[in-house]
Amino acid sequence: MPRLLLPPPHRLIALFENGGITRAQLQAAMTIHQQRLLVEIAEARENPVLSCLDEKLSRFAANRLERRHGERLIRMVLGALADMENFPPAHLLWNAGHLDVPLHCFFRLRREPVFRLIRLTMDPLGVKVVIEHGRASKRQTTRQEIQLVRDRFGKLSAESGARRN
Repeated sequence: MPRLLLPPPHRLIALFENGGITRAQLQAAMTIHQQRLLVEIAEARENPVLSCLDEKLSRFAANRLERRHGERLIRMVLGALADMENFPPAHLLWNAGHLDVPLHCFFRLRREPVFRLIRLTMDPLGVKVVIEHGRASKRQTTRQEIQLVRDRFGKLSAESGARRN
């Protein structure tokens, strides 16, 4: 039986505002998100050298993507990925539209669960993205190619996602 994913915070708030969940359910789900963050903070404190290395690699990857494609496009792509239903890395990307959160915070190159943006290709209708997510081992990551299309207002949304292992 597949494990049900906990929706990211922005979807939880939307569910609450639409009456889909109660206040108690919202608070319980947000508590789970908070506990996950606290575990990551504790892991970073246990091994500061590995944490620093992962941050440096993430900064390098984010800077390279920003030079090639621009910060605005990268944030739009990450935001569109966060809005996909049943997308495991959505809990890492939910606040990609917030400009006060540095871009490198969304990439996890070695620390699990990993999230790597492998390739980004622009075409007239939208953007094609190849990402890897999941386990840190290359053999156990999930590689996914997703076509993001623009609506008439210029917002990106997912059209299709083909999984490859």
